[in-house]
Amino acid sequence: MLPASPLSASQDSGLVATGAPAEPAAEPGGPVIVARDATYGARGYRSFEFASFVGREGEVVALLSSDRAPARDLALACAGFVRPTAGSLSVGGIELARSSGARHRISRGSRLPRGYAGVGVFSGLFDIDRELTVEEAVVRELRLRAERARGISGSPLEYLAMHHLATHADQRVSQLSPLYRARLSAALACAGGVKVAAMDLGDAFVEGLSADDACAVVDGVRSVAGDRGVCVVVATQELRAALSADSRCALDIASKEGLERAASLLEGAQAEKEGDAR
Repeated sequence: MLPASPLSASQDSGLVATGAPAEPAAEPGGPVIVARDATYGARGYRSFEFASFVGREGEVVALLSSDRAPARDLALACAGFVRPTAGSLSVGGIELARSSGARHRISRGSRLPRGYAGVGVFSGLFDIDRELTVEEAVVRELRLRAERARGISGSPLEYLAMHHLATHADQRVSQLSPLYRARLSAALACAGGVKVAAMDLGDAFVEGLSADDACAVVDGVRSVAGDRGVCVVVATQELRAALSADSRCALDIASKEGLERAASLLEGAQAEKEGDAR
């Protein structure tokens, strides 16, 4: 996605532009994203704090928060558009967090290569023309990321089919239901041979997305991630959607407690099942 307005590299914004000559190599199936106590705060604004997780190639990692901002900001950080102000965030072997001694948030030696990470719709930052058809929106994104140059073959309709969007190819974005808007956001994030894709299931673009549909989107993205070797980062406030991912990171106490309760229930159900089997 192209930004709705130029992303500023100023100290005030904390947003960064990507683009470096060399692409980092990730071990097949290995860690692509490693966060250790990653924290972001600026001028009194506090977002995610002490976030630690690993995102692997071909898997989906969910960022779960009660409020939208922490998960959204961390997802953007994983794509290289927000720079953590403390802790560590390594993506493709490149450290993106601001060093403790840095005077400015931007370090020209610590950017992701252009085309390494993709993003879905993040309203106000990465918007979409809602008068485009689904196919037009995806083809535009594929061209922007120079898919042919990255050696990825296949027609746009085949790619849309991977995201359950082929039958909606001729529909305008404005006509889509929340479920298919979310799937379109995922398709835009993963387009073009990226290694990291970030999307937000709490964005206004997918307003009205039900818990069941959020789970369906994550399940679909897991399939795409495995097929294309992408590490997909999903920001969400929906516990069930987070549980549908390959791994998950809670960004606040309430989210952590929710995951712990869910794990306890699953363990209890498994123990009961094993007892019945005996």
